[in-house]
Amino acid sequence: MAARPRLRLLHTSDVHLGAHDSSRGATDASRALEAGFSAVIDAAIREGVDGMLIAGDFFDNARVRVETLEFAAAEIARFGRPVVIGPGNHDHVGPGSVYDRIDLIALAPNLHIIRDHAGESVALDGLEVEVWGRPHTEQVPDFSPFQGMPPRGDAAWQVAIGHGHFIHPRALLHHSFHIRREHLAASERDYVALGHWEVMTRVAAGDRTIAAYSGAPEGLSAAAGAPSTVGGHALVVDLREDGSVRLTGVPLGEGEAIPHEALPHLEGL
Repeated sequence: MAARPRLRLLHTSDVHLGAHDSSRGATDASRALEAGFSAVIDAAIREGVDGMLIAGDFFDNARVRVETLEFAAAEIARFGRPVVIGPGNHDHVGPGSVYDRIDLIALAPNLHIIRDHAGESVALDGLEVEVWGRPHTEQVPDFSPFQGMPPRGDAAWQVAIGHGHFIHPRALLHHSFHIRREHLAASERDYVALGHWEVMTRVAAGDRTIAAYSGAPEGLSAAAGAPSTVGGHALVVDLREDGSVRLTGVPLGEGEAIPHEALPHLEGL
């Protein structure tokens, strides 16, 4: 097999910008969430990544302040390389979507927002990678982001992005937005970027696919003043010439990098 082009991506999710916009006296909490995303951008620049994946709940709701939207666009534009958002349940597409409030792409031309309710593939300019995703619409109660994914595309690297709850032996089956191991394995993607959990975790996805939650850059409880027990990292995804995928949890502040082998790992049902 011919060598593939080497690529490096950064994966984050559950930023929840604007979660405290409507709360009185919550300026510090809002700034903590914004600082968390600025740290993600700093890490992406520092690590020299070629693109970024934001796996849902980038914004907390559709009523965030316009200033919050403008802040997000400015930070994405500061990165300057392709960014793909796969909307989650908090920042869904469709009627009343936060992404219809202002034209974020006019402010950040490097941004791609996955909007097609049936799923769509995004080819990143100048990179041998395609990103497939199916966004939340808040209109499908049994939403399953990866069920019935189309076959691999033509680009050397095939990535998927989605937001939901991975079903594992200790999972509560009444959780919504199910992600199952068999859906990930059948995807034939090289990497699947997951969102919905605040804790960075690899999950079982068959023999050929690597799938993981990036965790939140700043947990909502920590931003509101509670002791921080989650977040603090983003995932750097190295797509290597031999076709392998390696993950590194990079700290967004103080702390140590977490190598691929040391990432928490969950088996699936």
